[in-house]
Amino acid sequence: MEDVPSVSGPSGRLDAMTATTRDPDKRAVYAAEDQLAAWLDSTTPDRPTVTVDGLTFEPGPDLRFTEPAAAATYVDTVLERLRSDGKDYHGRELEQVAVRPRAGARMAVYEPATRTIALPPFEVGGRWALRATVVLHELTHHLSGEAHHTATWRATFLRLLEDVGLPVTAQLLQLAYAAEGLEQVVHSVDDGTLARLAKLLRQAERATNEHERAAFLSKAQSLATRHSVALAVARAHTAKEEGREQPVAENYRIGERGKRGLARYVRLLLNVAHANDLRCTISHDSTAVTMHGFPSDIAVAKAIYESLLVQMVADCERHLASGLRDERTVWDSSRRRYVGRPVATITARLAFYEAYAWRIGERLDEARQATLADAVKVEADRSSETALAVRQKELDVHDFFAEALRRNNIRGTWSADRRTKVNDAPMAAEEGLRAADRARLSDEKALGEAG
Repeated sequence: MEDVPSVSGPSGRLDAMTATTRDPDKRAVYAAEDQLAAWLDSTTPDRPTVTVDGLTFEPGPDLRFTEPAAAATYVDTVLERLRSDGKDYHGRELEQVAVRPRAGARMAVYEPATRTIALPPFEVGGRWALRATVVLHELTHHLSGEAHHTATWRATFLRLLEDVGLPVTAQLLQLAYAAEGLEQVVHSVDDGTLARLAKLLRQAERATNEHERAAFLSKAQSLATRHSVALAVARAHTAKEEGREQPVAENYRIGERGKRGLARYVRLLLNVAHANDLRCTISHDSTAVTMHGFPSDIAVAKAIYESLLVQMVADCERHLASGLRDERTVWDSSRRRYVGRPVATITARLAFYEAYAWRIGERLDEARQATLADAVKVEADRSSETALAVRQKELDVHDFFAEALRRNNIRGTWSADRRTKVNDAPMAAEEGLRAADRARLSDEKALGEAG
């Protein structure tokens, strides 16, 4: 990494923040942060919520500072919290970061050579920079080791917001990134579960027959469930609150508004989420899902979903290209008789997706139940403790989810996929079931970005 200062500036800056080939995402990142600032600034103590894409969020205020010295105290507090909570940023959280005033008003700068954040003070027009999100932006350059606004830098920023107790702000920022065309950023799990899943996937890639590959979906879900049970038991043993994993809400973008088939994508994610002890709310247009549960379960569910989604779409396209198509009987007025006509491509695709998602949900639930039973059996002397810990986890998620519904005044139910297409294209649905039966977690890309 080059020893180059990293800069950010207020809305309207064009010269210092013009995107270059070395930092191509800079302009989009700053545009996303401008949108985040607008959302945060629109809230008041009397109206603490903001609605985005049909979803209501309550982020809390963006902390303001009167001078760079106050921001320095905040940085010290943040780093101490990361250290006391055992958050690992490759050891960079152990290093001190200074904050100093700078003469110019247009930029905030992180200087890696001296590990210093330079902020314009209030009197020279630096009000825009004296807020927590801007300071955390610059601190992210230090914690990520990235001078530019790469996917790694963005993932670190989102993780930092969550680690300092701003998960809703992280959700809003992720929505802003998506609106600017930046790819979905997947969070990492410090305990290495996703790394073990990635190893399992590499073994699946090297499997020599379909039976071996098919077994890896159950193995992956079993690993996720065992990990979840272990964390639940650990939480039950932990007396202190600091460092304990708590339920969070994370928004996940499904696709752009108006795209056909989004409801079936949502159903696939819901089935994966259910098998990993998550509860969900869905936007009215099926473009986004908010998952409620423990962060490690959310990370695993996203990794499994993204792998299965790639396979589902690829398998469906192969079926459609095969030429095998359901037919429907229609009246041909020119021939004056009923004739068979192939069903529409979108009908076949939706039927395939629908059946695929249903069967995947069934397989994941089977794997989860088997693993829970094994966990109790193997730890016979602690079976009641394990069962109680798992039950407590379910209650924690249930209570967190119920409070989120109450706070956001959510009362309706999602029904976008109730109009089934299976009966209109039974052949496509059968192919979807068969594809789900042989599905394997063999796409390492999402996990590689997460681990």
